[in-house]
This record gives sequence, structure tokens and C-alpha cells, in this order.
Amino acid sequence: MRFQRLREDKMKSKKLKVSISAVAVASLISGLVLVGTASAATETCKVGAVAGNTVSTNAKFTVQNVETCDGKLANGAAYRTLKPSNFGGTMFFYVHGFRPSFPYPGYTPPTGVEEVSPYSANTKSDITAQMLRAGYGIATWDRVSANGMHGWNVDDSVSMLKELVQKTNTKYTDINKTVVYGSSGGGPVIQKFGESNPTLVNSMGTFAGLTAVGNSLQSACDLFYVLSVFADPTIKGCAAFGVSKGVPGHMAGLAELGKAGALLTAWSKNLGSPELLHPAPLVGSGIPQRSALLLAGLLVGLPTKSAHMDGISTSAVVPEQSINATIAVLENTLEALATGTLAGQAIGELTGPGFYDNTKTDYSALLSEEDSGRFNLGLSGDDAIAAMLSVLKAAPRIKGDPAAVAKLAVQDKVTYKTPVPAILLSNEADRLVFVGNTVLYTDRVTAVYKAKLAQFEAQLAAGTVKMKRPTLGAVALYALTPETYTTFTSTGLPDLTGPKAVSGIDHQSFTQEQMFTWVRLLAMSAKSGQTPSAGTLARYTANTPYLNTDPDFRPAELKHSDW
Repeated sequence: MRFQRLREDKMKSKKLKVSISAVAVASLISGLVLVGTASAATETCKVGAVAGNTVSTNAKFTVQNVETCDGKLANGAAYRTLKPSNFGGTMFFYVHGFRPSFPYPGYTPPTGVEEVSPYSANTKSDITAQMLRAGYGIATWDRVSANGMHGWNVDDSVSMLKELVQKTNTKYTDINKTVVYGSSGGGPVIQKFGESNPTLVNSMGTFAGLTAVGNSLQSACDLFYVLSVFADPTIKGCAAFGVSKGVPGHMAGLAELGKAGALLTAWSKNLGSPELLHPAPLVGSGIPQRSALLLAGLLVGLPTKSAHMDGISTSAVVPEQSINATIAVLENTLEALATGTLAGQAIGELTGPGFYDNTKTDYSALLSEEDSGRFNLGLSGDDAIAAMLSVLKAAPRIKGDPAAVAKLAVQDKVTYKTPVPAILLSNEADRLVFVGNTVLYTDRVTAVYKAKLAQFEAQLAAGTVKMKRPTLGAVALYALTPETYTTFTSTGLPDLTGPKAVSGIDHQSFTQEQMFTWVRLLAMSAKSGQTPSAGTLARYTANTPYLNTDPDFRPAELKHSDW
């Protein structure tokens, strides 16, 4: 049977220029060295100016008389505090995301304080000066463990954060409110710190924050697996993670990433137009490789919007919206796999090898009817969808080690009994920490709140009230993309080298206005002890471009969400 094709005659002769380089991927597996431990040192302080840009107009300004102190925690980790002369009593403690322990071209493990405040990866800017001008104090540290390594060190980071909070509050006795907030892989640190140290924090928040460690890693492993079935049978993916530790394990993981990178590089040049060469039952079927890539993305929950692809716009070369979405999946895949590789190896060193098991995964159930219909043409039609899912069902599965699987299932798991108000900020098309993490967290916290509320109301009805009326523990802010933003070259190819969408895409990439709105709401919640009211949220989001204003908006859930 021959399945439908979409203008392949035009696509085959085109080459798509995209920032996926086989050379760059290959270079990841060279030049690895260990990082040493810094020795403890006395805190040093100085008073000076901090420059910044106005959030709304980008006009330059300077905050004078800021006291900046640098020191070392007990294990040698570097920390920094900044306190403005107009300090109003609220101190923000920033937790940055996951950092690999080993360098590779383009990345060097930090040996000191790297991020001080919320930072946008796309604009290369933070909001340090804006926060200081508003009278907020700032503290952060570099999250390095006592052995001089970074990696997946959530428990160590919780201990270090506690030390930093206590140390800073002891030094500055005029602190009256503490906010713990941060990004990405800092999410588990913040959530576990809040639950274990409720008296040390008044509000907490994450942006682009991870919640479900095991569920998220399962999807990353699924992506490797599906690519191995349809494109490269030599890919071991997560089965290779944790087998070795340190540099050997790191290099083994990067070798798996290199295989996926080679596929993505080829697809970036031909848009995945060639027919599938794997597996044997689909050879000669006429299904283009891009359909398998799109299927892989949909099964794991990759966004169908990307930095340059809006999932809507069309051209002579991209004649249908689902093809636009396929290129979005292509653009999103490498970063998702790269971080999945680095974090997966780091977590594998904690759980032991064999943490991934897909023997019970029903991949057909992971493709929703909505996605099957919306992206039907990009998937090459109903018959092609059925054929690909049938092959996945019959393909040999990966059986994990029960002990390692059990460890992953509880890795950095939280109770969702948020002791203080929590506010989360996420991009609707985050290609690394999927927005479903925020959906899951707010759902679980809301469920806890409703259970407490029911208990309170029962006590109230019986006239035996023994508890305070509970308040909602968590709310979410979502940064949306513009409706359309894809641009095309004169040949009809999408321009993936031009400006990115201004909002809603990539990882840890928000506008300064969005980040500062989030920070102001966290400060308000720290003072009130409650999450912002619906009216307050409506007012702030309405005045912040591209923040969602619809209270019923619900982004895509995680594909695996049993946490």
C-alpha cells in the first residue's frame, strides 16, 4: 500500500537550514575533565551600583548603594547576596536549574555564582536591577555539592538552600519575608524545601519548573525508543544511562545523543521526506520519515509550536499546518533529547541502570483522538497511523531493573501539601520542561486544598471547628505565543535563522515584563500568606503582554502523570 505524500517533489529538492549540526553534536563527546572543589573563604562585601533596563521600555538605569556580598557555604559552594539601600524586608532566594558536572564544547560547569535572578535564555537578560530598584533583596548560590560536582543533587541543594536562608536571615535582621523561587530543575529543590522547612519560607515559585521527575524522564526515554524503532535500531537511549558513572557514563550518554543528532541533521536538510527505511514491515510503504518524527513528538508530548514554527502558517513548501507542526517537533527535539540525556545519566547514577521500562506502555493510548485528527495529514493518514502504531505494539520492549524503576518512581517526589502560597510561570510551548509539569503540580495542590476545605466545612457544619479555613496553595501563569509568527524565505522554506517568537516558546525564556510580574505576585503572596485572588491575577496578567488572561485555559498534560 502506498500512503499519501504532500508535495514531496518540491520538498526533496529543498534543504532546510536549522541550528542542528552533526559536528556540534559530535563535539559534545570530547574534552571532558573533572571539576575540583572550591575551598571555603571569608565573606567579602562591597557597596556599589547595579545597572539594568526598565522592564517596559528597555531604558537603561542604575541602582545605587547596593551591598553585594560573596562568600562560601560550609561545603565550599559560592553564594552571593544583594541588598539595596531601599530594602523593604522581602528577600528572594534564587535556585537555578540542573547543571551537568562535566564540560563539553559550549558548556563549562560553573565554578561560582552564575545566575542571580530570573534569567531569560533567549534575551540573555535578567531582572536583578529591576528587583533591587523595587526594594527586594536577592540571594543565590551555585549549587555545587561537597565533592565539587553538580549533577542531580536535589537533596544536597535543599540542605544548602536551608543554610543560605538561615545564614542570610541571621545577618540581615530586617528581613521579614522570605521567597524561595527558581527555574527548571530547581523545581524539585524548591518544592522539597518548602515542604520540609515551612517556617523558613513565606511564598515559593518556579518558572519553567520541573515537578514530575520520573514522568518527565519517562517521556524523554520514550522519545529515544520510538526513534530507535523507526529510524536507527542502534539507539539504546535510556538503557545506556547509569551503566557507568562519571566521565565514562557521561560519554556513553552523549554517544546516544550523537546518534539522534545525526538523524535530526539529516531531517533538517530534507524535511524528512524520504520513505521510512526502518522497521522492515514499513519499508516500501510510502510513509515519509517526517510522519514517524511527528508521531514520536505527539506520543511524548513535544510542543507542536517552536521558536520559529507556529503550527499554523503555510507556504508552497510547507503546504499544510501539520507539516508546520512537524518542523516544530524537529526544532524542539534535540534540546529535549540533550537535556534528557544529561539529566538521565545523572539520575541513572542515583537509581542505578535500568530505570526505564516500557513493557507496559500502550503507545496507541498516548496518541489522542484530537491529535490523530488534527495532524492526520502530517501523519500520512489513518492507514499510516494504524501501521506505525501496530509496529510499535509489536516492537521488542525495554525491560528495566525493578529496583531502579522503583527508585525513579519516588525520585524527588513531593506530597503537594504546599505550606505556603506557590506561583508557577510556564511557557505554553516549553520544549524541555513540558508545561504539563505545571498543570500536574497545580492539579495535585488543588486536590489537597479541596480535601482540606471539605474537612473544614464538615467541622463547621458540626460546630467542631479545629482548623483554619484553608486557602488555595498554588496558581499558574502561562506565557502564550503570538497566533502566527513563522516567516518563510523566497523559496517557501521556513526561516529558522530569523528572530524567534517573542513569547511562549523555548525553555526558561520569558520577557522581562513576564518575569517581573511573577516576582511582584510572589512578594504580594509572601506578605498576605495567600495566593493572588482571581481579580488580582486578572489585573496583572491583563497588563503583561502575552500572559494568559483566560482563567479556564488548560495547557497539555504530561503523557505520563501518575505522580
